Amino acid sequence: MDEIVWEFGSQGPEGYCCEDVSYVEYRALRVLAKSEEFTVRRLGEHLGFTKSGATRVVDRLERKGYARRERNEIDHRVCCVMLTDEGLSLVARILEGYAAKTAAALDVLSKEMGDILLASLRSFVATFHERQPVKIVDEDNHM
Repeated sequence: MDEIVWEFGSQGPEGYCCEDVSYVEYRALRVLAKSEEFTVRRLGEHLGFTKSGATRVVDRLERKGYARRERNEIDHRVCCVMLTDEGLSLVARILEGYAAKTAAALDVLSKEMGDILLASLRSFVATFHERQPVKIVDEDNHM
């Protein structure tokens, strides 16, 4: 089992997941890519972090040029986090890389075995998400 987790995990040198982002930053990028308007608090809820933990993640993404904060036009007290074009491009490159890695692995299998494996993995992921309780923690303690 350890070999499977290692091969398909998001590990990298110095805790980086992909290119110059950590796994936590990558997760935030994926969440932000799904919507045009996320508050820091809402992002934290999706990641299972406190607001301050999510703020630190957003700070790092801003410094790297992948995200930006903007005030909500209706309620100026609310700050929204959005991906920059660079952030959107990074998410696309990362997903393409994972898709290519997965496709290469599936290419060595017969079509029937590939279909069985994909169906099994989809079922596993669905079950995993159904059974995972969301824990609100500080981002630094989460990693």
